[in-house]
Amino acid sequence: MYIVRIYDMTNGVLDFDLRHILAALGAQAIECWWMISGVAVYDEAFDATGEQAGRLEELAASGRRIKGDRLRDLANGTQQVIWGEFQGYVDASATVPVLIVRAIDSTFYEVATNDPRVLQNLKATFRDVRQA
Repeated sequence: MYIVRIYDMTNGVLDFDLRHILAALGAQAIECWWMISGVAVYDEAFDATGEQAGRLEELAASGRRIKGDRLRDLANGTQQVIWGEFQGYVDASATVPVLIVRAIDSTFYEVATNDPRVLQNLKATFRDVRQA
């Protein structure tokens, strides 16, 4: 998978969040089935703030997949995802994700994909996109 990191900041603070990444991913994000978790590679539990943060935390604990439009709605009700991993699958029973989005300690987001069009959309949407 290709991996990019997004660092767009204003005054030292990220000026985007999960909802903005999902919007940049467009229809593909809505069509995917998503599994939410903590970020295992950093040994961090899921952490978010905002009105829908508790619901995202419940989903992370349950391991259940949700449809992309539901994730979009929850992301729109979340102020900030501090730590979180979102794995997108083509259907509810797929075993290999086609997209992985990680929020890393409110410092950057990481997006992994095999689709070069996704990378183009991210680079067109965000100012500071770097190869990981």
